[in-house]
Amino acid sequence: QEFIDGLKSIGIHQKLGLSILGEGSPLIKDASDPTFTGITLPWMSIGYELEQTPLQTLNLYNTVANNGKMMRPLFVQEIRHSGKTIERFEPVVLDSKICSQSTIDQVKKCLVGVMERGTGSDLKSVMFNIAGKTGTVKLMDASGEFLGRQDSEYQASFCGYFPAEDPLY
Repeated sequence: QEFIDGLKSIGIHQKLGLSILGEGSPLIKDASDPTFTGITLPWMSIGYELEQTPLQTLNLYNTVANNGKMMRPLFVQEIRHSGKTIERFEPVVLDSKICSQSTIDQVKKCLVGVMERGTGSDLKSVMFNIAGKTGTVKLMDASGEFLGRQDSEYQASFCGYFPAEDPLY
């Protein structure tokens, strides 16, 4: 439960509070959850037994790229009509520092390592350094059954930022 409480202390168990309809609720199980077993934590470390939307995952990577400052995603800075600003939207800080700078530095080093020597090396650029992480998920149908052969139906993903040293994207 101590590990779960650490995750919750950075707010990843909460919605981002977007002003658009349909943001999903993240699911981070507590140790008291009846479905929490001896393998829940190891499975969570690779993305199973928890739920986040792609935008919530992206926001966490953005937080790392932003040296630990978690911001609410901002899609529109202002609305204009006939050249006049009708409404302006300001950035919102959700957490000014989710963890220590040394932890952020270690995570950044790991994300660069994935791109230089790990599963992301095929995505490497000669123009700039990329920081990121690849992922894989088993595909299921609506009933929760795995598609096709249990070991063959996967979807790959990638999330990251660049340039790694001074992120812009």
